[in-house]
Amino acid sequence: MEYCFVEFQVDDSKRFNALCEVFNEIKKDKDNDSWRNEEDWLIFFDRKALSHFWWPSEEEETEHFRRWFATPVEQRWTDPSLETPWDFYSMFDAFQNGEYQLIACRMVSADRARLEFEPFSYPYGGTGAIQALVESFDFVILAENDGVEYTKFNL
Repeated sequence: MEYCFVEFQVDDSKRFNALCEVFNEIKKDKDNDSWRNEEDWLIFFDRKALSHFWWPSEEEETEHFRRWFATPVEQRWTDPSLETPWDFYSMFDAFQNGEYQLIACRMVSADRARLEFEPFSYPYGGTGAIQALVESFDFVILAENDGVEYTKFNL
């Protein structure tokens, strides 16, 4: 069976194994619908991986939302100055609330891997959290099959 997936380039087996470890823990919690405390996820990420996420101070967050709501609605989602990386804890919230089953994180060739999932419905929450997880371990997303279409990303 062909599952939906996010495909990425693997150039570091140690980081891939670390990604698989956290993927398996997320999958376990999602399958059991029993989620650990937010802070418990930190042990699965080294400093380098954590640096990919947005860790705003209270002042930075307040300023971001001030600017967000001051921007006309039609511009909010396209204004690059309003883009932020994923918030670490929001990623886990998205995994928890995504309407899909996580299947596997596996190598599909010598230098490519896929994080596979099966949506329960559409819309199911999208691949944003999956991509954020993969990118936090320094892997480059090559393509995705989100259940609607196959998209190859330009490198």
